Amino acid sequence: MDEEQEKDLDLKRVREHADALGGKFDTVQIFVTRYDLTTGNTVSVSVGVGNFQARRGQVREWSVQQDAVSRREALEEPDE
Repeated sequence: MDEEQEKDLDLKRVREHADALGGKFDTVQIFVTRYDLTTGNTVSVSVGVGNFQARRGQVREWSVQQDAVSRREALEEPDE
């Protein structure tokens, strides 16, 4: 199976999971990556279901929260 076929299969698998979760939740956004040993590249797939703006807002909120955690952790690190 070539790289494009592998990526298509990855997308199909992730889409199936997103659709299944979408039956229970209002919005779903899935990001996955894998390293391809044959090409040396990282393959990235993202799939979402539900309201796009709600998913975008959720991803933004997660990113803002992670940035805040990183800043707090940086302030707590002892000086060397």
